[in-house]
Amino acid sequence: MADHYQTGVNLAGKLLVAHPSLSGYFSRTVILIYQDEPKIGISGLVLNKPTQIKVSKIVEDRNLTYEGTEHVYKGGPVNEQAILMVHEDQWYSSNTMQIGNGLAVTSDDLMVEKLSMNNTPTAWRMTLGMSGWHPGQLQKEIANQFGWLVCEANNKIVFDQDGERQWNKAIQTCMNQTINSYF
Repeated sequence: MADHYQTGVNLAGKLLVAHPSLSGYFSRTVILIYQDEPKIGISGLVLNKPTQIKVSKIVEDRNLTYEGTEHVYKGGPVNEQAILMVHEDQWYSSNTMQIGNGLAVTSDDLMVEKLSMNNTPTAWRMTLGMSGWHPGQLQKEIANQFGWLVCEANNKIVFDQDGERQWNKAIQTCMNQTINSYF
């Protein structure tokens, strides 16, 4: 499947799944690619690394209240103060980007205000930071065959699990999609 994605396919809306042999910061990560611009590069959010920070703390830092118990996730090592939300695409705010596969990403103060008013998407995950690659960088890493696997995103993988279980489910999905592409 990795060969399929080095040929210029836009990766927005896809999952980037760490190969089992990948080590370092991105070991066993599942990343949702939300932007793939040839002149800018690729941006994504790590989905399966929860922090100890609760969403309610982010909301309270803005002098608002939120009763939810959700944790914030590490979106990646770039701009770690940036707050982004990946969510189902039927919900929107003033800075929402539709990315495909029924998913969207939002990053604005209005989304935090909406949370405080219990105006939340059906399924969502908040992150701090993001992951980014310069133009051509990720394509080279994918071509390495031992760095990344790529598969179509779906809500069950994106929202229903986290941690090691989410990574295992994403690996399984990549394998199934690869096998299905041959039959």
